[in-house]
Amino acid sequence: MAKKKKKLGIEVSFVDSESAEGVTGSCIYIKTPKNEILLDVGLHQTNSNYKDFLVNRRTTKEFKPKNLTYIFISHNHIDHIGRLPLMYKRGCNAQVIVSENSMPILQLMELDCAKINERDAEQFSTQYKKSYDPLYGTEDVYRMLDHVKEFPVNQKFFLDDEIAFELIPNAHLLSSVQIKLYITVNNVTKTLLYTGDIGSDKIHNPFVGKFDKVKSSNVVIAECTYGDRMKQKKTTKERKNDLSKLRTIIDKQVKEMNGKVIIPTFAQSRSQTIAYFIWQMYKDESWQPKLYIDSPLAIEIFRWYNKLLPDEEREEFNQLMDWENLNFLETPEESKAVMKSSEPCVVLATSGFCMVGRSRTWLKRYVGDINSTVLFVGYASEDSLAGILKNPKTKNVNIDGKNYPCRCSIYNLKSFSGHTDYDGLMNYYTSINTEKIILHHGSKEAKETFAKNLKEELEKHNKTTKVVCSNKSLKFSL
Repeated sequence: MAKKKKKLGIEVSFVDSESAEGVTGSCIYIKTPKNEILLDVGLHQTNSNYKDFLVNRRTTKEFKPKNLTYIFISHNHIDHIGRLPLMYKRGCNAQVIVSENSMPILQLMELDCAKINERDAEQFSTQYKKSYDPLYGTEDVYRMLDHVKEFPVNQKFFLDDEIAFELIPNAHLLSSVQIKLYITVNNVTKTLLYTGDIGSDKIHNPFVGKFDKVKSSNVVIAECTYGDRMKQKKTTKERKNDLSKLRTIIDKQVKEMNGKVIIPTFAQSRSQTIAYFIWQMYKDESWQPKLYIDSPLAIEIFRWYNKLLPDEEREEFNQLMDWENLNFLETPEESKAVMKSSEPCVVLATSGFCMVGRSRTWLKRYVGDINSTVLFVGYASEDSLAGILKNPKTKNVNIDGKNYPCRCSIYNLKSFSGHTDYDGLMNYYTSINTEKIILHHGSKEAKETFAKNLKEELEKHNKTTKVVCSNKSLKFSL
């Protein structure tokens, strides 16, 4: 009779992860005999700020923040870091591990989020006649920052006799990484790879670094954002077509029709990338569009890029910063002045999902304007305001309790998403030597579609890898 394998006491749980059943709120909990670990700890974000607030403030079921020993962060998007200060508000003292050059933007993102939390709590208290405390405040952000330590990529580090790790670049945004854990119990080492959000290895996105593929791991927790979008390709041809469309839209709307092009975009990475491409298009032309960056956070990140980018990219980025047609709208008054003016221009306003930030105010004014264009440049969840506007069936949209007719032109340039496409996911996951792949950070449909096709593709490669779709009841042992 074969001996039953003795369990090592390494448990992985998705119970407290909203990304187990969606694309925001990333958080994976790992318990070992000596440690309690989180991989990311993000905010849940939909088209209902109040419902999101209630979800994000819930007490976690699987772990107590005060018992955590390490928190690993894959990248500085709020759906991956947005609840990090909340852990420290609730007694956490864990070391936070991030990649090199992540700290400055991590601080900017968290302080900005704290301000939004404070504003939201005040609004909800008035609206629902009940006293709500903010999710966390600036003091909690600074308490958390005292525990953050940066580590270089592509090097193995030992934290104690049980936990070692590597941070591997994944080209999603500046300093974003995959996280490979080495967990040693009873002289047996198990590896777990968390991909984070994966960028493309087929087309060039400036300022996001390279994508290094990992060859093997016992278990892979794998993002699946575009798992059901087989027809949506991210190739050099698609990028070339999108850049051509971008120029055509700006030429027609701004140059010929003297109107405005509103581009809702993320403050980090996407704003800088789109501004870079617009500058590249027009820098040597006789006519150049006026370009406004309407986001205090994005503006701060523009200035930090000058310090954080590698030398080969910094010189060209500085030329963009010196472009006379690039303008920063620092204050609400400056934003309102351009918004009310008849000046033809391009405006990059945060956020990309249009859930918060100045993009919502721009939409209120211009979504019903027939002589304006709203241009989306990446992924947005279907239930976010951006996702609703992308739907061609949408005729009216509700913004902050008021209905607005959709009369503006609406376009979506898909190749600018920071996520790799279906083919990129398939090629990567079939190349990894692993016992099990857990699909997460995707809709139920995306995960189920991709799981079925991934299993078939793995069989073609003569691999017996187990494929599992995450959900909020999923727990397993290594």
